[in-house]
Amino acid sequence: MELMKAAILRSPHVVEYAEVPRPQMTDPGDVILKVEKTAICGTDLHPYEGRIEIEDDVILGHEFLGTVVEVGSAVGQFTVGDRAVASCVVNCGHCFSCRKGDPARCIGSRIFGLGIALGGLDGGQAEYVVVPNADLSMRKIPTIGAGTDDDHLFTGDIMTTGYEAVRRVFTPGDTVAVVGAGPVGLCAAMSAVALGAAQVVVVDKVAARLKEAEAIGAIGVNADEGDPQDAVYDLTDWRGADIVIDAVGHESALLSACRLARAGGHISIPGVYLEESINLPFGELWLKGISITGGVANIVNYMDEVTALVNVGKLNPSRLISHRMGLSEVTQAYKMFHNHEATKIVLDPGK
Repeated sequence: MELMKAAILRSPHVVEYAEVPRPQMTDPGDVILKVEKTAICGTDLHPYEGRIEIEDDVILGHEFLGTVVEVGSAVGQFTVGDRAVASCVVNCGHCFSCRKGDPARCIGSRIFGLGIALGGLDGGQAEYVVVPNADLSMRKIPTIGAGTDDDHLFTGDIMTTGYEAVRRVFTPGDTVAVVGAGPVGLCAAMSAVALGAAQVVVVDKVAARLKEAEAIGAIGVNADEGDPQDAVYDLTDWRGADIVIDAVGHESALLSACRLARAGGHISIPGVYLEESINLPFGELWLKGISITGGVANIVNYMDEVTALVNVGKLNPSRLISHRMGLSEVTQAYKMFHNHEATKIVLDPGK
């Protein structure tokens, strides 16, 4: 039995760098990637912190890229030696939702590294990973263009998640407000700038995050230093934002989004909600005619658009990387990420 090294979640707050069996293909649509880069995502913190209960000894990680080393007999788009990035979500491609062009609502959706409840796929914080339904789930990494490997790494999740949150409700010239300047929020702000927003406002309480938002062309608003609603209304002749992105996934962020949106505007939610219910000012939302959209991102629908924008230099999510570490340092990396000591950590499975 061949073995490999991987990041294993033993229990909440306990991640180990350990030796496990190297994965094997089980379906003709599978490929095996030799992972070259992988990252820690905010969603990984849900099982790490115990907010999602998953079984012990799960291989974590759903942001990764690498080189194809094995190809199933039914795979038509990839051959051994191709370099590729995988969507964090694997869809079936055949159900009602997939056929309707809405794969995020696929009844068979699976997410890497989040346990049996979300499909039982081993994650990509490892030396090797199996990618099912590879022709749908993966994209080749372009060999020319402005995008680096670090940029393309994030097309499988945070960059495309932030992009879709804006794109699905966007009209050129809109004012876009983003609540939360974490990686997804900053990717949403970057996307709004690239798509042609008239102005982009980012609300947060962390000065370093707001400085990064301003560096990508947004207006930073510190919620500890003033009322974000006043700031947004001052910029929009007291109408409010056309689109508000809740990139946090917390009731307080959504309440803020409700205050920032104009009558007839949109609230788009890429933030992850685990609560069964929260309090909302539903009467106000109804009177203002605000639409709310959210859910798991349609990654495969937008990866090609995002890759194209990365490749011409319009999107450069690699600027969000704060730390590069070896996979062998994964225990420390998770502690840093949990303690908000890092914006984005990229791990090298070879180290």
